[in-house]
Amino acid sequence: MSRENACVLKVEGLCKNFGPTRAVADVSLEFRAGEVHGLIGENGSGKSTLMGMVAGIHSRDKGRMFKGNQLYDPESPAHANEQGISMVVQELGLVDGLTVAENIFLGKTEQFAQRGVINLRKMRAAAEEAFAAWGITPVPLDALARSLTVEEKKLVELVRALSVDPDVLILDEITAAFSHNNRALLYDLLVKLRDQGKLILFVSHNLPEILELCDRITVLKDGEKVTTIAAEGATEDQLKRLMVGREVKETYFYTPAQTTGSKPVLTVDGISVDGMLHNVSFELRRGEVLGVGGLSDSGIHELGRVLFGLSKPDQGKVILTETGEVIDSLRKAIDRGIAYVPKDRDTEALMVRATIEDNLCLPSTDSFVGRLGFLSPRKRKAFAREQLAAFEIKASGIRQAVNQLSGGNRQKVSLASWLSRPNRILILDSPTRGVDVGITANIYKLIAEVKKQGIGILLISDELPELIGCSDRILIMKNGAVAKVFERAEGFGEHSIVQVMI
Repeated sequence: MSRENACVLKVEGLCKNFGPTRAVADVSLEFRAGEVHGLIGENGSGKSTLMGMVAGIHSRDKGRMFKGNQLYDPESPAHANEQGISMVVQELGLVDGLTVAENIFLGKTEQFAQRGVINLRKMRAAAEEAFAAWGITPVPLDALARSLTVEEKKLVELVRALSVDPDVLILDEITAAFSHNNRALLYDLLVKLRDQGKLILFVSHNLPEILELCDRITVLKDGEKVTTIAAEGATEDQLKRLMVGREVKETYFYTPAQTTGSKPVLTVDGISVDGMLHNVSFELRRGEVLGVGGLSDSGIHELGRVLFGLSKPDQGKVILTETGEVIDSLRKAIDRGIAYVPKDRDTEALMVRATIEDNLCLPSTDSFVGRLGFLSPRKRKAFAREQLAAFEIKASGIRQAVNQLSGGNRQKVSLASWLSRPNRILILDSPTRGVDVGITANIYKLIAEVKKQGIGILLISDELPELIGCSDRILIMKNGAVAKVFERAEGFGEHSIVQVMI
C-alpha cells in the first residue's frame, strides 16, 4: 500500500478548553486515505477530545478542518455521518432502553418507515445483514442494550459506525473491551478497510497493536502535538519516551506473597449462576494476588459481581473465612471490608455526572458523619482533596464533574474511592483497561503496596501478561468453571495457560 495517498482530512490549529482545563492546544495534522493512523498519549493528552471535534461531538474554540479540499464544520455526530465520518467513542454510547437493532439505526429509522410506521422486521433484517457484511461477531438483535456485556455493546457500536459506510472511521480505545478473538477479527477488518482506501483513526494505549496495525503514529502530550512518525522501524520504548518524556520500565513491582501458614480471607464454595458460573470453588489468601483469567465468555467478570454481592448465586456460598459469615448482599460485602472496582467504570463504578468529590466520598460516607448525625462538608472536602493529591488525579479541582475527565483519571477516581477505606479484600476487574503506560505502572505499584498490607487481592483481567506479572497464583476459567490453578512456584508458562483457556 502506498504511504503517499491523498490527504483526506486536515485539521489546522484546533483548540478546545473545558472550563479552565486546556484539552487541545493548536493541533495541526494531515491524514491520508488508505492508512491506519494511530493516536497515542497519556490519559488527558487530548486524544479523545481531538477526535471528538472531528466527529462532531465537541465544538471547536479555534481552528478549522478540511475534508478533501472542502471546509468541514460538523454541527453534530449525525452531520459528521452525512459527511462520511463516524466514531466509536471510548465511553459506552448506546441507549439502554432500546434493542440492539434500534441502537444500530438510531436516528436513521425513517428508511424502514411504511406509512409512518417503522417496519421492525426490515430493520432487524438490515441489522443482521450489517453484522454479517462486516464479519463481526453477532449480538442478539432483540436484546436491550442494558442486558449486554461491555464487549457486546462495543460490537454494536462498531456495527453502527460502519452502517453509514464512512470513508473516515474513528475508533477510540475499542480494543480495550475486546477478547482476543474479537481483537483478531477487528484487526483483519481494519486491514480490509485500509486497502479499500478508507482512513482509520485509531486511538489506543496498547502500543504493540499500534505498531502492528498503524502506518503512521501521532503522539500527543498535554493537548499538544509532539510528533508524527512512521510506524515502520518504531519501537515501544521510543513511543513511551515520546508519550511521557522519560524512560518507562515494563515492571509489575511484583514481590512474593508471604502466605506460608496464612489462613484464607475468602472462601468461595460451589458458586453457580445459571448459564454463567458452574460450581466455582477456591480460596483467596491474605496478602496474595490471585489472578483470574479466561476468554470473554468464561464467566470471569460475572464472578467479581457475585463475590461483591451485586449478583446472587443460584447455588453455593461466598464466605468470609475468618468469621464464617456468608456474603449475600452488597451492603454486607462493603461493611465487611470487601472493595470492588468493576470493569465498566462509567456505568458501574462511577456517577459520571456527579463531581469528583461526590464520587470519592460515597463509599466512605459513614466516616463523614458528625456527632449530631449530620454529614460534615468540611471533612468531605478535606478527604476529597487528600485523595485527589494522593492519586495524582488531573483535574481542575474536586468540584469538577467526572465526565469531564480522561479515561485514566476516571479510573484513578474509581480506585481512590475504594482504596481509601479499611479493606480486607480487593476485587479488581480489568483495572488497567483503557489507561496509558504511566498510569498502568502506577496501578501495578499500587497493587503491590496493597498486597504488602496483607489485603487479599483478586485480579480479574483479559490481559495475560498482566496476570503473569502481578499474580502469585492464576486461576483460569473456561465455560463458567475453574479449569486450572497455576502456581508461580511452578512457573507461569504463557503457552500452557493459553492452552487451558481455549
